Amino acid sequence: MNKYTFRNSTDEEIKENSVHCGRWIYGTVAGEEQYALFFGKVRSRFGVNDSISTDWEMMYSYPVTVEDDNGNKFFFEIYHGAGGSSIATPSEELSPEYEMAQKALIDYIESAEPEDYVWQGVYEDVPVNITYTVKDGKVRVDSEFPEDMEDFM
Repeated sequence: MNKYTFRNSTDEEIKENSVHCGRWIYGTVAGEEQYALFFGKVRSRFGVNDSISTDWEMMYSYPVTVEDDNGNKFFFEIYHGAGGSSIATPSEELSPEYEMAQKALIDYIESAEPEDYVWQGVYEDVPVNITYTVKDGKVRVDSEFPEDMEDFM
């Protein structure tokens, strides 16, 4: 079984490797609490970077390099997009090695203790103000809908 190391990609690696085929990490079964917890785990593993925004559909982006024990490198982007927690790869069709590295990366993130944080943003499509709070591994999601909500339906 391969052993992997995980790290933030360097600026040079980001320039040399494009990732554009994204897919949801949780499919359609996740909810806001799971997205908030996942972001806390990503932060725990990879720190806080300059990509974090207040736009729910573009909340964060983490270019990540996974290297196996044979020196093979695999490039990913962990991000929160329109469908929630997602991962992007260079191609929609992945080699078995890439699939194993992807699974190892997601497992690595999922096994982390989430970092405590508060994130406030807006989901513009509705629009709704959202606050994610993670404290001591517990998640709280607060949503504030506009008073004239029926105008958006």
